[in-house]
Amino acid sequence: MMYGPVPPRPKKTSIVRSRNGCKGCRERRTKCDEQKPSCGTCTRLGKCCEPVRRGFKFCEVAGPTSGETSTRLEDRISTPATSEDSDQPIVDLVRIPSLDLVNSLHHTERDVFYSTYWEDACLPALHPMFGSISFSAGEQSMLKDTILALSSCNISRIKPDRRGPSTRPVAAFSPNLVHQTRSQLYYSSAIKRFISLNRSDVRSNAVIVFTVLVLFAYIESSMGNFQGFQCHVQGLTSFLLELREVMGGTMLKALLSAWMQVRFVVWWARAYFSSINVYRDLPSVRLPALLAENFNTMQERRVVVLGIMCESHRLNSREALRHWEPDTNDNESEIPSHQTGVRKTADTIFLQLAEQANKLDEWLACLPPSELPYSVYSKQSNSPQRVFDNTDDPIYFESHNAALNFAYYVVARIMQCTGLLRGLENPSIFHSAPILFEEEAWVRFLLRVAKGTNITDSISKNSYTIGFSGLMLAAMLRCQDISLGVDIQNWLEALQRLQPTEEGAFPVYQTLGVVKAVNQQKMIGRDIFSVTLPSDDAGGTPKLTAYNSQTISTLLFHGRCQSSGELFTDCISIDL
Repeated sequence: MMYGPVPPRPKKTSIVRSRNGCKGCRERRTKCDEQKPSCGTCTRLGKCCEPVRRGFKFCEVAGPTSGETSTRLEDRISTPATSEDSDQPIVDLVRIPSLDLVNSLHHTERDVFYSTYWEDACLPALHPMFGSISFSAGEQSMLKDTILALSSCNISRIKPDRRGPSTRPVAAFSPNLVHQTRSQLYYSSAIKRFISLNRSDVRSNAVIVFTVLVLFAYIESSMGNFQGFQCHVQGLTSFLLELREVMGGTMLKALLSAWMQVRFVVWWARAYFSSINVYRDLPSVRLPALLAENFNTMQERRVVVLGIMCESHRLNSREALRHWEPDTNDNESEIPSHQTGVRKTADTIFLQLAEQANKLDEWLACLPPSELPYSVYSKQSNSPQRVFDNTDDPIYFESHNAALNFAYYVVARIMQCTGLLRGLENPSIFHSAPILFEEEAWVRFLLRVAKGTNITDSISKNSYTIGFSGLMLAAMLRCQDISLGVDIQNWLEALQRLQPTEEGAFPVYQTLGVVKAVNQQKMIGRDIFSVTLPSDDAGGTPKLTAYNSQTISTLLFHGRCQSSGELFTDCISIDL
């Protein structure tokens, strides 16, 4: 098997269970000290300490509607985050339809709740293939536990706990402990079932096993656990090498699309924020040959454009950071150097970026009219030159997924522009203007796409892909126009006012804090081209108690003085 057996967990002993604990501690699944009139935990959290009132209530139930069932189930597992003094979630997450999916997972009320949330909130953000495979969950306990683990993980992050009164989001919110604990229990159960499979089981259930491995990767990605994610990547790679031939071509392609999408998400998250050494030497994520050609579905087109965007970003960033000295004392990087022999020249990088631009042209030519921005392109005329009109009007698409795919296309174009790179390579042309006009035109276009997108959809449907927050930060580091930087900051502030947690793979408040710091530098005449950590932390720790995997107080800003053209690296404090 791809995974070895896990070590046995130590048994808990001498546990005394009390029947007199308060309601809040029971919901938080913590031990209550039973102090009166308020227990120590409730006093520390500033919560009302309510006793558990037992009683019986008889009522007639005659086929509740889906809305009534949803309300009752949500009330039964309510948490401090949904109390009256907390912000309500902006997404209507729980709705129980009369679907076979719910029945296939129906064992307990809790399972019904999470399976319904899976249907309503998780599936719209995932590859459509997961919808059809989910119907097998009733007969596959391992798949069922994995689905419920990812569902409860998602709701733990979308419904935060309020830690206490604070004006700083980093200190005020944490993932919902109740749902997160249940996610870990489901996940542990799925892992135990997985490692108990023998070779014959794996071979006869190849599609289910591959699906479970991909969902494992999504869970680790959601938690920001880079080491756990890499473990599943190795398992998936071994699985494909051994059992690829027993899977159907269509299903294999769909599962590969889902797997590659999460790999690009983790690659992007690892790039922000890492040390300059890691940032410059991040390896490529190669797209499987099966996906690189004949991309006929929207999901297949997504992973292709994600691959082009990430590779263009890697090439652009490597060439840009070549002009700043690496930290020779940074020995914490776990990413080996991939540069061999003589360092590649700028011309080589420009040729590689041109190759990526050709691939992007082919991708754009394959887009159906339904995935084109209908405020710029028409069904009768496909005119990319109209991208560069001078308006700031929002650009609309027929679907959120089409808008996000096109945003990836725009960021790839930004990273394929060479004006900034040529200016760094040849300082004598620094004052020739405007050397960054093309980059800034594309950044403006990205903002128009974001403004035309429903911001609520960005939060709910970008959970398992690179969201607009990460795209905005990357685009901002490739333009000098301070007005565009302010527009990006305004968009992120509007997002934070609605949901102070995360969008895509990025914590909103962390991204906003960095964007504000970059804008402050631009206002004093300094352009910033990259932000890195002073010392690499290998991606930080899993996001169990916070919305960021890394504790960031300072960052290294690599930039250039607008008046003199002199390059600099400064350590800047970040206000989160």
